[in-house]
Amino acid sequence: MREKIQTAYLAVAMILLAGGCAGVPSGVPPTDQNGGQRRVDAELRDAKAEATTLRADLAAARIATAKQEAELRELRRQVNELQQIVDARHAELIGLREERDRLVKSATIAQVRVADPSVLPASTADVHALQAKLHEMESALASLTAEIDQMKKAIRPSPQPSPRMGEGARPSPASSPARGEDKR
Repeated sequence: MREKIQTAYLAVAMILLAGGCAGVPSGVPPTDQNGGQRRVDAELRDAKAEATTLRADLAAARIATAKQEAELRELRRQVNELQQIVDARHAELIGLREERDRLVKSATIAQVRVADPSVLPASTADVHALQAKLHEMESALASLTAEIDQMKKAIRPSPQPSPRMGEGARPSPASSPARGEDKR
C-alpha cells in the first residue's frame, strides 16, 4: 500500500520537475503554456485522487488488521480458558484413576483374605482368644446354673411339714438357710 502512495508521489514529482525544467520557448505563444499547465493540473488532481484512495484503502486495511488482532486476542483467551479446563479435567481423571486402582487393590486383598484366612495370623489369634473367652463364659454360666438349682432346692418347702408349722403354712423366707448365704 505504501508503495502505491510512494509511486504516486514520485509520479507527481517527476511531472512537476519535467514541467518546470522544460520551460517555455520564447517563440511559443502563451496559450500553449496554459494547455501544459492544465495537463499538469489534471495529472496533479489524478495523483491526489489516487493518494486519497490509497489512504482510504490503508485506513480500511488498518481497521481490518485491528479487528483481526482483537479477534486473535479473544481466541487466545478462549484457548487459555479451555486449556485450564482440560488441565483440571485431566487432573481429575488422574485422581479418579488412582482411586480406582486403590479400590481394585483393596478388593483384591480382601478376596485373598476371604479365600485364605491363614494369611492373617492376627485375626486367627483373635478368633482363638474369643473362643477361649467363650469357653470361660460357658463354664461360668454352667456353675451359675448349678448354683441357682441348689438355691431353688433350698428354698422349696420340705415334703414333711415341721411340727411348729401348720399344715398349710409355708416356711418364711427369713428361716430359709440359703437366703443371703453362699453355700460355697
